[in-house]
Amino acid sequence: MTRRWIETLVAIVAVTALGLVLYNATLVDRRPPTLSKVSLSATAEGDEHVAQTLTAIDLTFSEPVDRTSVEQRFRIAPYVGGTFTWDRDTTAIFTPAKKLPSATDFTIVVAAGFADLANNPAPNAAGPFAFRTVGAPTVASVLPLPGADGLATDAAVQIGFDRLMDTGSVEAALSVQPIVPLRVSWSGPSLTLTFGAPLAFGTTYTVSVGSGAADTDGSHLATPFSTTFTTVAAGLGVDAVVPADGVAGIGIRSPIAIMFDGPIDPASVDGAIRITPELGGDVRVIDRPTDRPIPSLDPASGPIPSSAPGPAGAGAVLLFTPSAPFAPHTTYTVELAPVVRRAGDPGQVAAGRTWSFTTGGPTTSAQNQIAFLSARGGVRNVWLMNPDGSNPRQISTELAPVTSYDVSSDGRTLAYATAGLVRTLRFENAQPRTLTAPGTLEYAPVLTPDGTSVLVGRRDTAGTDLGWWLEPLPEGASGSAARQILADGAPAAGSSDSLGDGIVAGPGLSPWTARVAFDPTSRWLLIVVDDGTVLHADLDPDAVQPAVAAMDIAAPAGRPVWDPVRGGFEIVGSAGVGDGLIQVAADGAGESLLFPAVGPAAVASHGGIVILVAPSGNHVGYTALSTRQPEALTSATDLLDRAPGFSPDGTTLLFGRVFSTDPTRSAGIWLADLDGRDLRQLSTDGTAARWLP
Repeated sequence: MTRRWIETLVAIVAVTALGLVLYNATLVDRRPPTLSKVSLSATAEGDEHVAQTLTAIDLTFSEPVDRTSVEQRFRIAPYVGGTFTWDRDTTAIFTPAKKLPSATDFTIVVAAGFADLANNPAPNAAGPFAFRTVGAPTVASVLPLPGADGLATDAAVQIGFDRLMDTGSVEAALSVQPIVPLRVSWSGPSLTLTFGAPLAFGTTYTVSVGSGAADTDGSHLATPFSTTFTTVAAGLGVDAVVPADGVAGIGIRSPIAIMFDGPIDPASVDGAIRITPELGGDVRVIDRPTDRPIPSLDPASGPIPSSAPGPAGAGAVLLFTPSAPFAPHTTYTVELAPVVRRAGDPGQVAAGRTWSFTTGGPTTSAQNQIAFLSARGGVRNVWLMNPDGSNPRQISTELAPVTSYDVSSDGRTLAYATAGLVRTLRFENAQPRTLTAPGTLEYAPVLTPDGTSVLVGRRDTAGTDLGWWLEPLPEGASGSAARQILADGAPAAGSSDSLGDGIVAGPGLSPWTARVAFDPTSRWLLIVVDDGTVLHADLDPDAVQPAVAAMDIAAPAGRPVWDPVRGGFEIVGSAGVGDGLIQVAADGAGESLLFPAVGPAAVASHGGIVILVAPSGNHVGYTALSTRQPEALTSATDLLDRAPGFSPDGTTLLFGRVFSTDPTRSAGIWLADLDGRDLRQLSTDGTAARWLP
């Protein structure tokens, strides 16, 4: 084969191959594009033809197309504006300019004539593709079922929506009545509500979701949703726990008590209390402490019938007494298991609950501390705090309200009254000792300035008035060594019913508050007895009986005080010499009016006087001179001043305040300068504050 002939053959083959390529290319270019698929970027209800209101529309073609030819022929009905983006030249993505209207049917068509890159037009329109948008979100399920009855008090509520929701808007639109703390968790479109505290027994609760709740597209519930359920009824409830939940500064020797609204079965309390950190101790059932008088037993009337009701609160307290003091500055959690049964009716069980408290530190002395009464721990007790309000800590740890207290001049001994018992304790060990002898009730203790005795008002358990007595210290001594000062005039029994802050309306004092003042030698005293009579007593130790004289003073307000500069007693009241702050000579020989006043007074070591001033007695005033009437230093209309006093150096005023809308509720303990400036609040609760030397 010649070279020329070979070259000719190669040329023929090449021309033939080129012809085949051109032939095939001509056939492809003549094939028009097609719309292969229309899809929604955000579907709903598991249906590819149901769209969220915020969705894009994807148009996928069989081959690369001319973008302009597609965009010009795209039709959506009802019409909505929007923009196109492209994924290469095969997928057009139409994004509406705004959220689509809900519950609306849409149709998509691409008119005939859209072309490929070779300009081959589609002879026919593509479509139609139909879809609809979802309606407003709805609640698809709820547990427990609406109207369910007998639910446990720790029940949870589950609400299932028909789609994913904007959780923040749902939680903002959520409410529960009666109000109870909520904890919210989500799993997809399902909301679970648990409650931060046990629900009340036998109570119907309504859970509501307002129309502000929206789905992730911003579509709101068409109508608010609500469901109800009722908790199981129970016949045994908890009135209070001690220490109270969330309180800090609890005494390290405090007991733990749960006070029920009825007697409990002692056989049901085993394992009922769990304490973390673990602490050993004794669990038992006791009566609520009370000093309600018991009627005298008259032999002529015969025995008390066995059907006679017992004292209120009998067997109604579950008490845990720690075997060792709590650790200082430690948070303890107490769990009450739902096992405690009502005595005589085992079908009635108290609900379980959990609460926490934090202990304070031990106190060796009350010097330069502010003492006060507070019910923050669940029961009114004696507390101390620093003069700036810091480090509040509980001193007494009683289960009945402390109604009155006194602290010795050396700041080491506390005397207080609770439920008809007078107790003393030394701050260094905080171990209370009871002065009151069995069969008697005692109130309003006041330590003598010489630190040898305590004055108490006494009654027997039937409520019979036994007058006022000086009982010698050391603590616990009573009986024959005690000396009767007055034959009658002791506070009435029933102090255990003095709940809360123990404040009476007006500038006066509760009937169980001590209203006694001694002179510095402990020789003379001025006292206001139960019926309001003001008496002066000479306690001459060489006399067989104290010499007692009634003073010409009526309507005494507050307690008398000793004036160290003018050398006499002072008390606010009404007398023949006038109405206001009245001075009584140390030996009781005479009375004189210093200036008009309404409420209790206190005198500083330098002779300055703080007092609740006229006409209302609702604001404190100060004067350095007994001849000059003080003017009010405070002016708040929502707060009223009470129980004024001084710092030990006499440069700062100390007083309590109450709310004008509820004058029996404490608004805290406050300080101010002698001119009323630098008014500052030390606490949000508390009463009967004293700044100890």
